[in-house]
Amino acid sequence: MSLELIKKPITLDEMTKREVVQVIKERDIIVPDGKPDMQKVLQLDGKMTVDQLDVSDDRIMYRGNIEVCVLYANENKPRCVYTMKGNIPVEDFVILDGVTKDQRVEFEYNIEHMSYNILNERKLNVKAIIQICVAATCTKETMVITDLNTESPIQTQEEVIEITTPSDVKEDKIIVKEDLTVPQTKPSINELLKSYIQIIEEQVKRTETEILYNGMLEVATMYKTEGEEDAVEVVNNRVPFQGSISLPKNEGEMFWDCTLQATPSYMKVAPDYDGEDRIIECEFIICAKYYKLNKNAETIISDVHCPGKKVTSKDKQLDYMNLQDRMQVSVPKKEAISIENFTPENNQIFCVLMKPSVEEKVIGDDKLTLKGVLEVKVIYTANEVGNIIDTSVSMIPFTQELEVKGITNKSLIMPRVTASDVKVYAQNKKEIVIEYILNCLAEVYNMQNVSVLEDIGLEDMSKEELANYPSMTVYQVKKGDTLWDLAKRFNTTVKDIQEINGIDTPDVLHIGQKLIILKKVKF
Repeated sequence: MSLELIKKPITLDEMTKREVVQVIKERDIIVPDGKPDMQKVLQLDGKMTVDQLDVSDDRIMYRGNIEVCVLYANENKPRCVYTMKGNIPVEDFVILDGVTKDQRVEFEYNIEHMSYNILNERKLNVKAIIQICVAATCTKETMVITDLNTESPIQTQEEVIEITTPSDVKEDKIIVKEDLTVPQTKPSINELLKSYIQIIEEQVKRTETEILYNGMLEVATMYKTEGEEDAVEVVNNRVPFQGSISLPKNEGEMFWDCTLQATPSYMKVAPDYDGEDRIIECEFIICAKYYKLNKNAETIISDVHCPGKKVTSKDKQLDYMNLQDRMQVSVPKKEAISIENFTPENNQIFCVLMKPSVEEKVIGDDKLTLKGVLEVKVIYTANEVGNIIDTSVSMIPFTQELEVKGITNKSLIMPRVTASDVKVYAQNKKEIVIEYILNCLAEVYNMQNVSVLEDIGLEDMSKEELANYPSMTVYQVKKGDTLWDLAKRFNTTVKDIQEINGIDTPDVLHIGQKLIILKKVKF
């Protein structure tokens, strides 16, 4: 008997493996020729970049660099600030059992802590503790039956599988050039010491054909003044930017995301029209990282039945992971930070760095509560008393609730918390007030199961087998009964049961309802 199975491949996410490791990297930084000796480190920080990522069996290899910036002082001129830069090469790997190069891999990194040890007046040992978080999602392609080609009056039951598929993270870059100016109320520039850039007033919009983004670069520049070697100034500038990414919207698009990062490619001092060094020629790279999540609905044949025929089938169970919900909230916050020996008259705030970390995830009643702490680091200058550059570190707890549908204790939760638009709202003696926006995003994945058919066979029933079915039955509906199950049990079709009993909606049956069911004798 001719029966053609029409199949198509579908791709399912089976599982996500995660690993979090800490890596220590260190290197000696040498004071450049022409720079004075170093007796005291005033401020140290670094920025890590990853240039290469290779995935092989059971391991993820990465290669990058930590750019180190050091501000230091010399005992002969304790209030004069000097700067030097260096780099720490990063080349290592993370063991992740079961990962292969064809899997989708997410790689995140962050410098947890940096420390130093002065080896001598010309050499500084710098150590960085890096936290690496990797996640690999295993995907599997399987064949499913979507239709049948046969002359037999075969009945089919269909099931819709919803599959959420994320695209790979892509990058788009634009270059912004701008000449920053030092106002006449401040001294001219002798030497650039340090810069800090944050994106404020960020706006990202999705249209049918593209992603549009714009915002403002807030650039803080710390410099040594001309004429007074022991004076340090801070100047703030704003640079607008805008860009777009061609990304046509498809019918199944469910979510999308785009994050912006800004880094300077160069900063160079130049004279103004009066010949004074009050211009900073800058070039910035704006990197937009984006991806989208598409929901596809696949209709498959989940069961078959044919009156008068014996149906044999082979099925299999598929376990897969699917995005249940994705929620994002942005909440304005305000915090007061206490700083010893701080006065607005004598101190200038260079920057405020905020690093959130999630320590606890609480689930209940379709709600996800994220609990954690914000590390707040305030870097400021002091031209009158104390250290000429100082840093204050505070820890602030936070709690944020998100409404998420379908979340359970077995859900895989992937949160991301950031702080943006950080600005100093007010200053007074020993205290500053900071305003910022706390951005909380959570993706919730649930494990799901579906039974799919692999093969189907048909065989004629004998007259004796057909005779075993009653010609007519008055059946009282029990809990869990469906018309499909009853049709298979009594050798008929769902349509015939509906027509005889006047049922318009086959999915609605009532416990105790009586149905007349006739055996189908003509095929």
